[in-house]
Amino acid sequence: MFIFVFFMCIFSHEGGHYLAARCFGKHIKFRFAWGRFYVPRYIWNMPAMEYRKQRIVAAAGFGTEALVAAILAALGWPWMAVCFAVHFVAYPFYAGEASDFKWFRR
Repeated sequence: MFIFVFFMCIFSHEGGHYLAARCFGKHIKFRFAWGRFYVPRYIWNMPAMEYRKQRIVAAAGFGTEALVAAILAALGWPWMAVCFAVHFVAYPFYAGEASDFKWFRR
């Protein structure tokens, strides 16, 4: 079950970025990389667009993950919410230069 929840977190997070970029007519290509502390992750480059739209694409990852976690928790399956909380807290420590949060530091 842990593996399923783990991959569901990854899929919903990265899928949120992808769908948000598609809404603005852009494509995102994902690639595998190692984050800090050798944490495996998928990274992508932000498409060229207005800064406001870039922030939406960056926020869509955790936004989608939170939405999926809330829906599953409401249906009586809280494990995705636990995964989301752990991911959100740990993310700044392992993300490195490819952090979604860097789009909000201006």
